[in-house]
Amino acid sequence: MAYFTNFQDYLFLCSDLSSEEKQKLDNYLWILECSGVSRIIAETVTKSIEKGGRPSHNPFRLFSAILFAFSKHSGSLRRIEDSIRFDTRFMYLMEQKVPSYSTISRFCNNIVVARQREIFSCIMKEIVRKYNIDISEVFIDGTKLEANANKYKFVWKPRKKHDKLNEGRRSIISAYFHLPPGKKEFISKEVAQFLSMLKQKITDRNIPIVSGSGHRQTQIVEDYHSLEKMLLKTLQYEEIEAICGTERNSYYKTDKDATAMCLKTDYYSGLGSNMHAAYSLQIVVSKGLILDYLVSRDRSDSKTFIPLFDNYHADYGSFPEKLCADSGYGSLDNYRYMAAEGIENYVKPQIWQKMVRGEYIDLYNFDEEQNLICLNGRKAVKLDSYGTHSRGKGTKFYHIENCNECKFKPYCMRCVADKERQDRVFEVCYELYEFKKQAVQNLLSPKGSDEKVSIMSVLSVCSFVWDITSANYFLFLKEKEKQITGLPQLILSQKFQRKLI
Repeated sequence: MAYFTNFQDYLFLCSDLSSEEKQKLDNYLWILECSGVSRIIAETVTKSIEKGGRPSHNPFRLFSAILFAFSKHSGSLRRIEDSIRFDTRFMYLMEQKVPSYSTISRFCNNIVVARQREIFSCIMKEIVRKYNIDISEVFIDGTKLEANANKYKFVWKPRKKHDKLNEGRRSIISAYFHLPPGKKEFISKEVAQFLSMLKQKITDRNIPIVSGSGHRQTQIVEDYHSLEKMLLKTLQYEEIEAICGTERNSYYKTDKDATAMCLKTDYYSGLGSNMHAAYSLQIVVSKGLILDYLVSRDRSDSKTFIPLFDNYHADYGSFPEKLCADSGYGSLDNYRYMAAEGIENYVKPQIWQKMVRGEYIDLYNFDEEQNLICLNGRKAVKLDSYGTHSRGKGTKFYHIENCNECKFKPYCMRCVADKERQDRVFEVCYELYEFKKQAVQNLLSPKGSDEKVSIMSVLSVCSFVWDITSANYFLFLKEKEKQITGLPQLILSQKFQRKLI
């Protein structure tokens, strides 16, 4: 059954479209028809029988009009309504029906947001199939979108304060009750139990519980009041940590899904140093087509890489053959992920820009037996530890002695605090070193040169996404993260729709 391409016959048409414009709109509707979006919309639309009132608008045509509106202008609700009322192209799509802005808003929230990932993937896959686009080579990049939250309303996760509070609670509780030797943390339920037991001890001793100035308190009563205050603080800290979760360290009081981030453009100081409530938007691009996206609360691009490509695999059923990205995604976990899934690595290491300018020289390399060789050709001794713990994943310490006569010492010691020391210790992850070496070889190859030229496609698309977000598209769906992800589905779809219509 046709949902998007069936038309109602009219005796007199209010729209006057040229044959060329009508053909473009018919092609656009045919893509939506073949994509399977109609099945998703039909499953989501609630069918209720009401007595009286006007019949509901065609949800399929309304969706096509909303998506078309995002490809032509800012996509605000009232502007979409005006376009449907006065623009002949929208009249053709809506069959001369004019929904109100509130109807459009309810449709976006109830249908587009509820099934946004399925709708986006269906449309993109149909475009790839219809135009036979090769998506074996992809590029990724991201930006940060400011949320609609008040200034300076962020709350930080109280890690150090919670640790200090645990020390105070332990000192009080251990004075009256036996605790296991390794017991350092207390949850609110345990604190409440110890507080109740402490109150029972005070009652058994017939000691009055008094508070305020002018009352003489014994030590046990003072400890009871202190533990009572600590219980309230414990409940407060646990609530903050539950909202933050394990993936972030902050949230905003007016938008608890937003995270405090530094934006690329800081309109407060211009330095990008002030914190703003924001979300991270990551996109996957191939041949100028945005294939997938991810709206995340994580401030780091590297941590969004794996969830982004898990979504990509779920949508397209396979991974790309080649992947090019900037140095923000060059972490050990991401390199391992690409190697496990058979993705050819074109992710730039963090020292790429210095390498291109000729400002960076490797201080060491590895031989075939995985021995570290310094810049002077000396073999390092591998150490299990060197007075500190390993800061990176899978790192090991390599020690080189008697560096006083080395001609490369000034360059080698430039990052060391003690310039007069006679030895040098490197903390290196061999696996990460090999991944970066392979990435550099791929980028310097003839194919890598083509990839670096093609990455301008990503930069143009990202600048496009950045420009459209400055027009406050996200104002009417700002309350929850699950609602915010609905609008990128419309916004990112329009980049390719503009090429078709």
